[in-house]
Amino acid sequence: MNAQVTPALLERWVLPTAHNIQEIAAREGIDAATTQLFQSVAESPQHGPFMRRVDEICQRIELRKWKAEAPVIIVPGAFYRENPRSGADGRILRQQAERLGCPTGIIPIASRGSLKQNARIICDWLLEHHEQPVILASLSKGGADVKMALAELDAADAFKNVAAWVNLCGILNGTPMAEWLLSRNPAALLNRLYYTLRGQGLGFLRDLGYGPGRPLDFELQLPQHVRMITIAGFPLHEHLTTALARRCHRRLTQLGPNDGSLILSDVCALPGLLYPIWGADHYLRPQTDVNKLVLAVLQYLDEELQWRTHPHS
Repeated sequence: MNAQVTPALLERWVLPTAHNIQEIAAREGIDAATTQLFQSVAESPQHGPFMRRVDEICQRIELRKWKAEAPVIIVPGAFYRENPRSGADGRILRQQAERLGCPTGIIPIASRGSLKQNARIICDWLLEHHEQPVILASLSKGGADVKMALAELDAADAFKNVAAWVNLCGILNGTPMAEWLLSRNPAALLNRLYYTLRGQGLGFLRDLGYGPGRPLDFELQLPQHVRMITIAGFPLHEHLTTALARRCHRRLTQLGPNDGSLILSDVCALPGLLYPIWGADHYLRPQTDVNKLVLAVLQYLDEELQWRTHPHS
């Protein structure tokens, strides 16, 4: 299926720019802009075939056992130690990988660590575990930590055996919500107080600022051999089921379609493949069958990695 997607076709097909999408949002509303961006991704020769392939795998009745010689290694999100119920520890990824018979592990980054601190932990872990290929799977802030790790001086050596990277709702370019959460807005102050009383300071949000001059304002340096798959929610206003989700979405509307944290035009500009989840917010709510989707993406990767290893089999 992907063989029909020629480099010339990919070069001619361009997703709407952030400016284009913002114009549509100003003219027709944020929901219309979100719908058009989603449709553009689904119809693109790069992402469309991938989305259909994953959907086909989702319909399979029987699981195909894991064959690639690569474990799934999780780079968790913020507060994964303090609040494991949030899923930031990668529980869904771990459970679905284990259903396939795939070994899993976790890189023990600092739960509230800075980007530079966690980038160093990631590179050191990869350098120490270089015996076999690995698939990295990051969640939310964990994606920012991986991006920063790829900018480390020894990243080429550290990521030499990384075959793929599953970026689940990664905050790779920062989020405008970080500045709001650190602001003197009464609601933001209450938010910070709530987390402080639980022993969960939000100081790391200073690393997640959005825009020029912020810590994540640099191009992702993805090695050519690393297959990158991004999963992100594409919600309309009506899909948002909590007051907090609606407020976050509304605050970011001036920047175009968003999931309440990420600006979706930024997500679409990332390298690799994108699976947009229609109707889901940054935490993949309301209830989506994320388990089935994650399982299908892992099976897709297993088959692709097998094909690369044994192209004539």
